[in-house]
Amino acid sequence: MEDHVDGGSKEDSCITDFECVDVEKDEAFRKNPFMCEHSVDHYYYLLPRAKRSRIFRRKKPPTVMPSQKKGLKIRISLKRKTIEAVDEDLSMEKKKTETLLDEKQSKEKKRRKIKPIIDPPVLPDELKEKISGMGVQISQVKFVIQKALYDTDLSYQHMRLSIPLNQVVSKDFLTPQQKMVLETRDIESNKKNKIQFNLIEPSLEQTKIHLAKWDMNKSSNYVLLNDWMQVAERNKLKSGMVVQLWSFHQHLIPWLALVLVPQ
Repeated sequence: MEDHVDGGSKEDSCITDFECVDVEKDEAFRKNPFMCEHSVDHYYYLLPRAKRSRIFRRKKPPTVMPSQKKGLKIRISLKRKTIEAVDEDLSMEKKKTETLLDEKQSKEKKRRKIKPIIDPPVLPDELKEKISGMGVQISQVKFVIQKALYDTDLSYQHMRLSIPLNQVVSKDFLTPQQKMVLETRDIESNKKNKIQFNLIEPSLEQTKIHLAKWDMNKSSNYVLLNDWMQVAERNKLKSGMVVQLWSFHQHLIPWLALVLVPQ
């Protein structure tokens, strides 16, 4: 038997070639069992000899160097820390929002609780006697408003008693001339003018107080100004108390009477 150029026999080389072909054919059928045998042969023998033994090899996964692994771990840990920090910030913001909502709801509930139910208003007997002694008929006394006192009505930051126009019962407790005065402005200060009233306090003491009209964005309020805080302190008024305001005129002099409603 003749020797091959590389030192082996032709028979040995042919056997080796057939064995390689069979192995690679099996590999081809394993990957694609629907491929026919002849198509495998044609495809296989069209390739150069140097590539025939590598066409059906599996691709190895890319190797990762130890330094790359370390960098990957660092990036993953930094990403986790960032996600944890963001989650913590979001949870804190959520808690703050919930706290603010709870405070707002509690304030609204408090206001709803102290909002008075207006019963048919009746003047106290002591106040009736005082007004009658001033020569004024009780039928001329007009009921203005009944309201609960809020913190803003008793704070030195606001220093006023608010009388919302939409809650005023007797719209005509002011004369047309008085309403016109409240709408005009002072030339020097450019502020709306005020009207001075005589006030009968819950303790039946008499003092002077000013009434003004403040226009808000969506509504307008009458307010009692100047000595209002002294009136509140003398009569020990507190937030949540319910008061009534009455109005009458004595010889064209405007009067107001403040009554504390018992609870």
